[in-house]
Amino acid sequence: KGAKIPPPVIENAWSKNGGKKALKTMAINELVGELIGSALKDEYDLEPIGQPSLVTSAEELAADFVPGEDLEVTIRCDVWPEIQWMESEGKDKPYLGLTGTYKRKPFNQERFDAALRDLKERYVELEPIADESQSLVMGDACKVNMVGYMATADGE
Repeated sequence: KGAKIPPPVIENAWSKNGGKKALKTMAINELVGELIGSALKDEYDLEPIGQPSLVTSAEELAADFVPGEDLEVTIRCDVWPEIQWMESEGKDKPYLGLTGTYKRKPFNQERFDAALRDLKERYVELEPIADESQSLVMGDACKVNMVGYMATADGE
């Protein structure tokens, strides 16, 4: 209940895993994960897409980090774009009627056939043949029960 572990004890326990520097690196990674997203939203009014990442590695930051002092970090993240719609009188949805262009890639029959073959193989359902005298043809699947024996030197 509220026990406090002296820092040297923690550092000694972490000495196998990199010691004080490893603890600082872990702390920086934890804090960046917890604080950066909310700081971007609250202070800069940015909505990040995905997880922000440090430009300078946490290991490098940990080398210069002094507990109790401010830590300045540079991060990289993708953000949603700001779209400025044109004002249109009487239009409820200004994006209606917008046009765009695209360049169509040429159709590749070989890739299409390979993808279709892959789907067929992945989702195939085998059906038993009612007529046991029917011969197998190329492409049929069969289940074989077999007992194998090692041949002796004389071939038996």
